[in-house]
Amino acid sequence: MHKIYIILIALTCLSSLHADNHANFEKAKKNREMAIMFFDKLLTEPDSIRPILHKDFTFTYMGKIPDTLIPYGVPYDVESFYSKFLPHIPKLVPDGIELKTTNIIADENGVAVRQKGKAKGKYGPYNNDYSWLFKFKEGKILSIEEFNSDFLVAKSLYGKVLRKKKKKTPSKEKK
Repeated sequence: MHKIYIILIALTCLSSLHADNHANFEKAKKNREMAIMFFDKLLTEPDSIRPILHKDFTFTYMGKIPDTLIPYGVPYDVESFYSKFLPHIPKLVPDGIELKTTNIIADENGVAVRQKGKAKGKYGPYNNDYSWLFKFKEGKILSIEEFNSDFLVAKSLYGKVLRKKKKKTPSKEKK
C-alpha cells in the first residue's frame, strides 16, 4: 500500500511539472510571436504595435555615440519612443532598412533576436548586425534593448569616426 501512495505522489508531481512546462512553452511562443510582430510592423504600421507594449515600456539603444540627433544609451518610454526615436530613423536611412532575422531564442520571460541589416545610410553603406533583447510582463513587451555596432552607426549614419580619447601624459618638469 505504501508503494501505491509513493507512485500516486510521483505521478501528481510529474503531471504538475508537465502543466507548468506547457504553460511556459505557450508563453514563450506568444512572446516570440510578439517580437516578430514588432519587427514586421515597426516601420510600416508603428501604431499597430502600441497594444502589445506594456504601460511601463522602455526602449534603449545601447550604443554610446556623442553629438547625435537624439541621445543614445537612455531609455525611451512609449510616448518618447514614438515622438522622438522613431521619427529620426528615416532621416538616417532614407531608403529604409531591411532586417533579416537569423536567430530567435524565446522563453516565458523574454526573447533574444539576432538580425542582419542592410541599408544605405546617409553617409555610406549600413550593413549592421543586430541583437535585440525583449523582456515581457503581463503578456506585453516591457522593454527592448538594441545592440549593434555603434562605430558603424556613427560612420554610416552620422558621418563620424569614433576614437578613443588619448590619455594625457604628465609633463616632465625640469629641475
